Amino acid sequence: MKKEKNKSPKANLDEKAPAPVASSEMKPQAGLLQKFSLEDKVNFILLFFLLMAVISIRLNFLSIPFERDEGIYSYYGKLLNEGKIPYKDFYEQKFPGLFYLYAVVVSIFGDTLEGMHKGFLYINIATILFVFFGVRKLFSASAGTVSAIAFSFLSLTPVLSGFTVQAEHGVAMFVSLGILFYAYARKSGLWYHYFFMGLAMGMAFMVKTSGVFLVAAGGLIVITDFIFSKDRKIKTLLVNAGSYGGGGLLVVATFFMIILAKGSFKEMIFWTYYIPKRYVSKVPFHDGIQYFKMVFGAIYEHHEFFWIGAFLALGLILLPTVKWATKAFVVLLFVFSMLTVVPGFYFYGHYFIQTLPGIAILSGFTFFAITDFISSKFQVRSPMLKFGLLGVFVMFGCTHVEGMKDYYFSPDVEQIVRGVYGTNPFPEAYEVSNYLSTHIKPEDQVLVFGSEPEIYFYLHKKSPSRHAYFSAIVDNVPEHKQWQREFVSDVEKVKPKYLVVFHNAISILAQPNTDQYVFQWLDKYIAQSYTLIGIVDQLDGGTSKYLWREQIQNYKPVSQNVVYILERH
Repeated sequence: MKKEKNKSPKANLDEKAPAPVASSEMKPQAGLLQKFSLEDKVNFILLFFLLMAVISIRLNFLSIPFERDEGIYSYYGKLLNEGKIPYKDFYEQKFPGLFYLYAVVVSIFGDTLEGMHKGFLYINIATILFVFFGVRKLFSASAGTVSAIAFSFLSLTPVLSGFTVQAEHGVAMFVSLGILFYAYARKSGLWYHYFFMGLAMGMAFMVKTSGVFLVAAGGLIVITDFIFSKDRKIKTLLVNAGSYGGGGLLVVATFFMIILAKGSFKEMIFWTYYIPKRYVSKVPFHDGIQYFKMVFGAIYEHHEFFWIGAFLALGLILLPTVKWATKAFVVLLFVFSMLTVVPGFYFYGHYFIQTLPGIAILSGFTFFAITDFISSKFQVRSPMLKFGLLGVFVMFGCTHVEGMKDYYFSPDVEQIVRGVYGTNPFPEAYEVSNYLSTHIKPEDQVLVFGSEPEIYFYLHKKSPSRHAYFSAIVDNVPEHKQWQREFVSDVEKVKPKYLVVFHNAISILAQPNTDQYVFQWLDKYIAQSYTLIGIVDQLDGGTSKYLWREQIQNYKPVSQNVVYILERH
C-alpha cells in the first residue's frame, strides 16, 4: 500500500497538501465496487426495485382490519410492555418469544393498527433481504433475486393472510436469518456462524411452536453437510453441531429463565404443553386432508408460477451437477418447511407463511440448477445465460403483478378480509371500535363477549379479565367451568361501561358440551344494567347494516350473525 501511495501523481503536487490521505481513502471505495461482479451489480439494482415495489404495495394495507389472532398478539405485546406477567395476567398456547416479538413492534411503531402493519412491513423487508443474501451466498446473486421475488409475492398471497401481522411472518424472518448464517457457515466452516444460525432458529421456535420443525431441519442439514464433506472429522461435527445446538438452547433457556424469574414457569408449561395436546387431536386425519386441498388450492391460485418453480427443485436435485450436500439441503428444507403446517390438521392459510422461506429458496435453487447444468453441459460461461433466464423470471413476475394490480394497488380492504375470513366479524369489530372511540371516556371500561380481542387493542383498553380470548372459557377442557366463573367475577368487579356482544358462532367458538353458566349470567346481567345502543346486522353478500341509538327502534335483525352494543344505565 505504501508503494501505491508513492506512485500517486497527487502525492507530488504539494508536500503540505493532504492528497495522500485522500488517495488512500479513495482506494478502498474503488476496491469495494470492484469486488462485486457484473452479476452482483445487476441483481442489487433489481433487488432495490423489488423492495420499492413491495413497500409501495404493503403501504396500501396499513389500515386493513385485524383478525382475532393479530389482535390478541398485538394486545399481549402492549400488556408485556406495561409490565404484565405472561401466562398469569394473560396467556396463549405459544412460547414467550411471541409476546416479546410483538412487544418490540408495539414499542417501536406504536399501539395502533397502522403502527403494527408498518412494523411488520419492515419484518417482511428484512426477510426478503435475508433470503436474497442467503441464496446469493449459497448459489448465486441471480438465484438470490429469483428467491427474493418469489418470497415477496408469495408472502402477499391473500388466502395465505400475507397482508396480516400474523406471528408466522416473524417465524419466516428468523428462519431466513438462520439460513443466511448457514450460508456463511457452509462457506467458512466457522463455529460462530453455526452458533448464530442456532440463535435465529431458536427464535423461530420461541415465536411459534411449529418452528421446532425448522430447528430440526437446521440440525439435520449440519449433519448431512458433514456426511457429504471430504474432510469428515468427528471433531468438526461436534464443534459445528454443538455450536448450532448451543445457540438454539441459549435462546430457549433465556426465555425460560425470564418466565421463571417472573414466577409463571408452571403456568407456561400448562398453556404451552397441556392445552396444545388437546388442540392438536381435535381434527380427524381425513378432514385434515380435505382442509389442506381446499386451502392450498386457494393459495396456489394466481401464484402457480412461483410454486411450480419451487417444486421443480425436487426433480432438479437428480442432476449430476448437483452436489450431494445440496441435494440433502433442498429435500430437508422442503420437507420440514411443509411439516410446520401439519400439527392439528387445521391447515389455516397463515400457517403456510412459515413454509415460504424454504419455498423461495427452492425457487432460487431451480434457477441455479438449470443455469449450472446448461453451463456445464454446453460449456456456456457467458453471464448472458443467467441474465436471459433471469429476464424471463422477472417478466413472469411483472405479469403476475399486472394480473393482481387491483389487489396490490387498489385493495378493497373490507372485501379482502371478507373473502379470506368469510363471516368472521373482523370488519364489524373495526367499525364498532371506531364508533365507540368517539364516545368513550378515558375511565370507561369495555367488555367484549366473543373472541374479538382486537377491539381492546383498537380502543387502547384492557380486558376486565385475563380471559381476553373468550373461546378459552367455552372450550371443552376440564378447567373451563372455573374460568367462566372467574370471568364473571372479574367483569362484575369492573362494571364496564360498554358491552360488545357477538351473536356469531365462529366468534363465540363454544365447543359441544360446555357449561352454559356464562351465557345465562350474561342474559341476566344485560337485563339488569344495560341498554341497547347499537346493532350490526351481518347481511348476506358480505355486507353489514349498522344502526345506532334511535335507529334501532323496532328493528329486528334478519341475519343469524349480529353484533349488539350496549351501554350501562
